[in-house]
Amino acid sequence: MIRYECKYALGRVERRRVPLTNFGGYDPDDAVRTLPKDMCGEVFNFTFDRSRLADGMSFSPFCQTLADGSSAPVPTPQTLQAKYRLFTGKLKIDGKTRDVLFASESQRLNCFVLGDANAAWQTKTDMSPGTFVSAVGYVFEDDDLMLFAGTGAGVYILSGSKGGQTVANALPIRDIRTYRERVFAVVDSERPCVWFSDTFNPYDWTVSLDAGGYIYTDGSAGKVLAIVPMNDFLFVVCEYGLFRLTAYADQSSFTLKRISSDTGRVFAQSAVVCADSLVFATIDGIYGSDGYGVRKLTSRADKLLAKSKDVKAVCWRGKYLACFDDGQTAPGGGSGAMFALDMGNGNIDIARGLDVASPTPLRGEADNLLLARSVKNGEVLAANDWGGGYRTTHAYWRIDGIDMGLPCDKKRIVQIECKTSAPFTLAITADGERHEFVFSPAVAKRLIGVAGYEFAFEIVSRSPKIEILPPLVTIDIER
Repeated sequence: MIRYECKYALGRVERRRVPLTNFGGYDPDDAVRTLPKDMCGEVFNFTFDRSRLADGMSFSPFCQTLADGSSAPVPTPQTLQAKYRLFTGKLKIDGKTRDVLFASESQRLNCFVLGDANAAWQTKTDMSPGTFVSAVGYVFEDDDLMLFAGTGAGVYILSGSKGGQTVANALPIRDIRTYRERVFAVVDSERPCVWFSDTFNPYDWTVSLDAGGYIYTDGSAGKVLAIVPMNDFLFVVCEYGLFRLTAYADQSSFTLKRISSDTGRVFAQSAVVCADSLVFATIDGIYGSDGYGVRKLTSRADKLLAKSKDVKAVCWRGKYLACFDDGQTAPGGGSGAMFALDMGNGNIDIARGLDVASPTPLRGEADNLLLARSVKNGEVLAANDWGGGYRTTHAYWRIDGIDMGLPCDKKRIVQIECKTSAPFTLAITADGERHEFVFSPAVAKRLIGVAGYEFAFEIVSRSPKIEILPPLVTIDIER
């Protein structure tokens, strides 16, 4: 009898217990395929807070603070349509400077004085036909004025005591700012130039040696889109670059210097001063300037901006906050996408389905609020401090391409532990097959039993307030 000795090589299983992620932030170009994967490739309506995933930006009805310290809701402006443009500013009323909301639409300007329990929206119609697209405050003869400009409307100057007046000799303007006692403007024209009023007199736009005038750029950067004052400069934002304008002595002479030429097309309403820099968005990313040079601030927003049709930005609480339209519809409906770039650490938070437009900061001694208009009914809304309000869709976080650096070895997710303040769903996709597991404060540990070679993980939350700690994953790797 012939005997054969058979030997079998038994598979070896390696067990690992690692964090799924440490919730480091958003970076669509992160190529890590092992756990923990700290940077996610897709996220909205969450924010990253000290290695925790928390509820993101939301809006609630704006309540004003009254003189006695109590609060009261601000009524919805009675406009012809809900697509008005919202501005904030100050007017001197009865000898006292007051915060005022302005809702602008065609041939109408609605005003609401904050802090008065009996206040109501007041409508002004004594302006030229057109829609205001820009506004700025100006102190003239000890009076707080608001200057409004827009397509077909010229300059409309509003005083809290004297009423409104349209400047007859001002051209149609799409952006207006103050710089060293003059009012500067971008005229709705193809000519690459910046216009300015007489010194100390916003009512006089006469072109002469001792009054108003205009300054030409060389046209190499395209049309002038906007102007932004910062420190000792006035930045001239063009389609494809920046100029730095400096005034000397009594503003009888100006110098204009180009400081940027290698950016993509600039979004007209994206340039704002934030954290001692001029920050602006282009189709290829976010850039910043100190007045002497331009540098790219981050590449994390590149994919958000590449397909955007328009960007409207403000600076709020040290963050560059931009409304953008990349053509995506939020799950469950709702429009209005935003991202917030933290100028301190470079993190980006993304919000979708907010249904808001026309963001504008309300700055005061006690408050630093961000207001916006509801696109559904025109209600004035205020941003919550990243959480607690309402939105039309859920919050979402995702990482994918996870193979633990071993694409040929089969892996099995055995168990996941996760502490959370509210329920959420964790979805695991293994080799194209999706599985869902619900975690809650009462259920912090789940047996999983999902096997495959490559995994994707998603977190979905519909809770208005939530805080999720890094999940701990037990995984078996078959060698």
